[in-house]
Amino acid sequence: MLRKSYNHGIIGLNYISLVYGIISLKGGDSSVLIDDNELAFANKWYLNIGHTERAVLLKLGKQYDISCLKNFDNYLSEKNTVLYLNEKMIELSNSPYANIKEIARKFPECFSEVYQKRLIDVNHEVFDNDFFEFLDSNAGKSFELFDQKNLDESFDHSKHLELSEVFESFLNFLEEDKLVTKQLHYVLQVMFQTVFSAGKNELETKYLLTSLISPRYEIDYKALQEDLIFEYRKHGGDMRNTSIRDWGISDNKLNYILLDAIDGIVKVENTFYFGQAKESLPFKSHEMGTQFLSISLKGFVDHEFVTLFRNKRIVFSQEKRMGSDFPYWEVSINDDGLLEGVYSFADYQGTKPSFYYHHALEDLFQSLEMMLPGFVKADWISRAKLIKGNDIWFEFRPSEKADLHPHSKKDFAHFYNNETKHKLAGIEHCGPNRAKSLGLYSYLLDIFSA
Repeated sequence: MLRKSYNHGIIGLNYISLVYGIISLKGGDSSVLIDDNELAFANKWYLNIGHTERAVLLKLGKQYDISCLKNFDNYLSEKNTVLYLNEKMIELSNSPYANIKEIARKFPECFSEVYQKRLIDVNHEVFDNDFFEFLDSNAGKSFELFDQKNLDESFDHSKHLELSEVFESFLNFLEEDKLVTKQLHYVLQVMFQTVFSAGKNELETKYLLTSLISPRYEIDYKALQEDLIFEYRKHGGDMRNTSIRDWGISDNKLNYILLDAIDGIVKVENTFYFGQAKESLPFKSHEMGTQFLSISLKGFVDHEFVTLFRNKRIVFSQEKRMGSDFPYWEVSINDDGLLEGVYSFADYQGTKPSFYYHHALEDLFQSLEMMLPGFVKADWISRAKLIKGNDIWFEFRPSEKADLHPHSKKDFAHFYNNETKHKLAGIEHCGPNRAKSLGLYSYLLDIFSA
């Protein structure tokens, strides 16, 4: 049985909410974590991470003596990214130097000049090590205060001449008024953030570049979650897999939660909501832009070329789909040939994922046919299974871009009572749509700065 009351109630099970719970317990607060299967967290966004996020999580583990995070590398595997911009394929590896060279080859107007003049004679291992030291330094500076206001300073690359020229070249490239630069800017935002906009800011562009050329890691979330649950319980945390029948809101304050279990009403002083905001809840977050939801797809792929693409994140962006209701999709294929795909769609009122299953199958087939010549459509359709996905994005107008900057005072951390429209006390919004630009990096700083 659960207790009748807790200092902290944590809604939603994922590795971030578990870390939050462990830190609460170490700080002397009692904690209960409610694992409600209907309140999910977005997938690709926080399970495919870069070197910067890895460094922050390692430092978080050291700061709070969380053994799972101190040994975070045990849960990581490197995962290359293949990016198809129209029919042009860019394969990115775990070497920043090799990635710059690859981009310079495919987009000469981006890095070609700086590569030929500055990098061609540079030892690639030395460059890579300097880049990793730069990212680790970024994480260290931002972690010290967990203050998003010092992010500009932490991204200061002036001490590294080659890096400075790489950043300057990329910033200048994205500022060009060309369709390919707009397309690249868009797809990088969707790959690494939950928010995107046609507007730009320099800090975000620097983050997108570091995310693009640094190693990417896939988290073994099942193993990490299992070990974090053990650590959470070891420190006295309680946990229940159940649904929430009612939210005890009165006078614009959440006072208790009513569980669909024998435990019934549980009083909570402060609740931290780590799921996605949903219309069925009696509260909502700030007004967002256009919401994009996802379709999740699974199916087996049998083709002689499939070994070339196994265990890679494969992202597709088509010029003709820029600004459309179906702008983005990606897949990965495991060692057994099981393909898992994510297909985005604009979530207008009255839409359902099933309305767009045909669109998803057709678009993904055409993309796979480009990768795997002779790919059979009938086999693909017969093997594919589609359901509503967990991934989520929000599109903002360029005029709203300033609201997404980590320095912005725009309120992303509070919920508002649906009836009174007043700010709701006793609950804090910690879900994926709390994040501004700079993706998981600034989100971690935001969540753990309190």
